[in-house]
Amino acid sequence: MSRYTGHGYLGRFGAVAQVGSPMQAPAPVVMPSSAPSPMGMPPPNTLPMSPAEDFFDPTRDGTDIMFYATSVASIAANASSNSQIQIDSGVDFYWFATTYQSDLSGAAQTESSVVIPLVTVLINDTGSRKNLQNTPVPLSSLAGPGERPYRLVRPRLFRASSTINFTWANYSASSTYTNTYLVLHGYTKPRGT
Repeated sequence: MSRYTGHGYLGRFGAVAQVGSPMQAPAPVVMPSSAPSPMGMPPPNTLPMSPAEDFFDPTRDGTDIMFYATSVASIAANASSNSQIQIDSGVDFYWFATTYQSDLSGAAQTESSVVIPLVTVLINDTGSRKNLQNTPVPLSSLAGPGERPYRLVRPRLFRASSTINFTWANYSASSTYTNTYLVLHGYTKPRGT
């Protein structure tokens, strides 16, 4: 038996047909919907989807990849700053990974000289009216450089039109960090889908 046949080869997508047997069309993926379907019509948001079609197609259901970013132009030693992200209206944002970038006075960086800023951040979600940490945490403990993003175990939902507030604090005794960016990687889904 080939490793490309047999039960479970495609994980959550199920098994593939055995060698020599006719391929069958994949079963449709049914998306939850609050609207009842008319008699004889397929349920709303019923999408025939195969493993080859497991990707974001905004024209199909409005779901799309999204990167929300916030930045602080400069944080002097022992200083603090604030920034925020406004989630678009009409879409919920599902955050699944985080990256950062920072520099020292605009100096060029190489792979071996990536700046790890001595900066803490506290994240507050106005949609749920709560902080996401019990105390500010070092930036490098919840984000990595672009090629090594910090991945959440499960996506975290931010509701449409909510604001994410960030409180930054530089705990270095002598370094001023400039152009500090924090990027939330995720995807958006229209409300109610």
